[in-house]
Amino acid sequence: MTSCPWGCSRARASVEHPTPEVPIVSQDPAVSAKAAAEVAEAASGREAELDELRTALADRDAALAAGAESNRALLHRLRAALLASEPSVSPGLVTGETLDELEASFAAALDLVARIRDSVRQEAPAAIPAGAPGRTRPEPRNALEKIRSGLEQR
Repeated sequence: MTSCPWGCSRARASVEHPTPEVPIVSQDPAVSAKAAAEVAEAASGREAELDELRTALADRDAALAAGAESNRALLHRLRAALLASEPSVSPGLVTGETLDELEASFAAALDLVARIRDSVRQEAPAAIPAGAPGRTRPEPRNALEKIRSGLEQR
């Protein structure tokens, strides 16, 4: 079993399979009492070590959970920045739980937007000339306006 820099695997192995050193019990009561005292001392020492390892393991698990939460927050910020950099990309297209997944989905969304833009350009109607048409006088609508218009032109 390989061990991490913090000794988590050793701690897990100690928690899962404690192996106290037990002296051989003798028929002599003095030796048995001494052996029992040694076993009790070894057990209490192992219990203290086991408590320390459990505490260290809990601390490592908490640090790991905090790191995972930090990564999720950073991925959320990256997603928001990517969507802000290209407003034409639909937010529903950019998903992922890892950096690679997020970048891949953003690249796919950009590709989709580019293909849609090309398709729209190809289907666009004939170009409309820029600018407004020149101003002209309105045509007279009734007889009186026609007379006025004719007199003004003289």
